[in-house]
Amino acid sequence: MDKLSLDQQIAAFLAVCRTASLATVDETGQPHAANVQYASNAGWRLYWVSKPQTAHSQHLATNPRAAISIYAHQDNPEQIHGLQLHGNAAPVSPIARDEALSLYQSKYPFTANPPYRDAIDSQEFYCFTPTWLRWIDNREHFGFKVEKNLTH
Repeated sequence: MDKLSLDQQIAAFLAVCRTASLATVDETGQPHAANVQYASNAGWRLYWVSKPQTAHSQHLATNPRAAISIYAHQDNPEQIHGLQLHGNAAPVSPIARDEALSLYQSKYPFTANPPYRDAIDSQEFYCFTPTWLRWIDNREHFGFKVEKNLTH
């Protein structure tokens, strides 16, 4: 079997991992981290559901810059791999909400049914668009990393 390209490895990784740590900052510069359950699209955009009143949503309303970290949970240091991302996040538009909901329900089928669907309908979808990434993969060798600027 041929080795997957970096883009394919990242897409496969995002498809199987379920939780991302989202880092935001408030208006005074105080950092805040929150775990979010996400789904992603082919462009590595991450979507999650949240109430606009949460701290991270309030921070994003005033400053869309954010960072995300996603790692495979491994006990063996030689198997550690994951992503660090910088980018921007904001609530999705009503048109983009359908795509976000479809991606989310594909990854988490239980969310198509009550009470989960009702909870999702009462919240906002947010979209994180990465501008930079660092892929770390000790399966290659200890300390292996690749950085990529995603701005065009």
